[in-house]
Amino acid sequence: MNINKYLTFGLAASITVVLSGCNNVASNEVIADNVSGYAYDNMTCSALESEIDYLQRAASTAAGVVDKKKSSQQGKSAAAFLFFWPALLIVDDNSLEAQKYARLKGEYEAALREHRKKDC
Repeated sequence: MNINKYLTFGLAASITVVLSGCNNVASNEVIADNVSGYAYDNMTCSALESEIDYLQRAASTAAGVVDKKKSSQQGKSAAAFLFFWPALLIVDDNSLEAQKYARLKGEYEAALREHRKKDC
């Protein structure tokens, strides 16, 4: 009875599960990028309002993608852990989607700042 072998396998699998979930974030955990409002400086109030509306819709869509990908990856991680734990090493995360969402949030906040600055 070689219990050390089973303990080593369990420890390795646990560490892999913990490390594979590190880069998956929910949309409410994403922090907006710091974006300059310079791009919105020369816009009129109506153009700014259109841009804010577009950025709000785009950010909402991106948030949905981040959450959907996180949910999908959690399911894949659970299946990989149960059936073939080395597959956990190749399970993707949602960091690219989270980066895009952070950028859109930052652009939205910059457009809002410019909108307030112009007293629209």
